Parts: sequence; C-alpha cells; structure tokens
Amino acid sequence: MSGGGGYTATTEALSKASKKIGDLAEKLLDDNPNLETSELTKEKFGRVHQAHADKYLEGTKQLWGALSGYSKALESFGTNISTAGSAYGTNEDNQSGAITKTGNGVDGIL
Repeated sequence: MSGGGGYTATTEALSKASKKIGDLAEKLLDDNPNLETSELTKEKFGRVHQAHADKYLEGTKQLWGALSGYSKALESFGTNISTAGSAYGTNEDNQSGAITKTGNGVDGIL
C-alpha cells in the first residue's frame, strides 16, 4: 500500500526498515566504544586537574548509558516493525485467499 506522502507499507519495505534500524542500533554502540571503557583515568588528567576527572569520567558513563538505552530502544522499534511486517503479510495473504475463494464461488456466493 502506498500513500500520497511517499510512504510504502509492504512486507518488503517493513523488513528493509527493520534491518536498517537494527543496523543503526548496533552501529551506534560499535562507533562509540571509548564511552564504555575510556582509556582516560583520573591519573592521566594530571595532578593539577584530577579534581575535574571525576566529572568527566561520570559524564562518559552517563553518555554510554544514554547510548545503550537509545540502542535498546532502536532494537525494540526495529523488532516491532518486523513483527508488524509479518502481521501485514499474513493479513494480505488471508485477504487475498478470501477474495480468490469468493471470486471462484467457493463460498456459495456465485
């Protein structure tokens, strides 16, 4: 089904969108490994700046937590789109079968 706004609702389009979203969720974490395990330590800030290290290191932990949460939300969204695509395909098959049966007079209409 296509809408005037340029969207397409087909099992193929939904499957493709689901894969893209899943890939994005994975890429998000893969592209930011330094946030999970920063090589920077309090000692590497230098003696004079160590007081600022705690804020920085806590900030990287919070950023990693946010990215991880966003990645999980994207994974869930991609799964939901995939599930919707499967349901859409099943419904299309069922409706097509019902129309074919009716058109052939199988349901006693003809």
